[in-house]
Amino acid sequence: MKASTVNINKSIQAISVYLVHRISEEEHCSEEVALKKLLKTMTYELLQDSNSELYAESPEYVWSMLQDEEDGDFESWTKVW
Repeated sequence: MKASTVNINKSIQAISVYLVHRISEEEHCSEEVALKKLLKTMTYELLQDSNSELYAESPEYVWSMLQDEEDGDFESWTKVW
């Protein structure tokens, strides 16, 4: 069964909120600063693309991808996709 657009959007939103909280905690910055940082990432861009189905992964999984991207470990990042 294919996920509905509403469910996909809710999942993307929930993962995005999780990522903003984690960035804010890890970098000791405001959520506004964390959101601006997240919006500039390839991981977030991929999350927004419903065809990637990244929305179906756990927030922790997406966080790990974001960490790989931030660390410049594109080999690990691209192995996922």
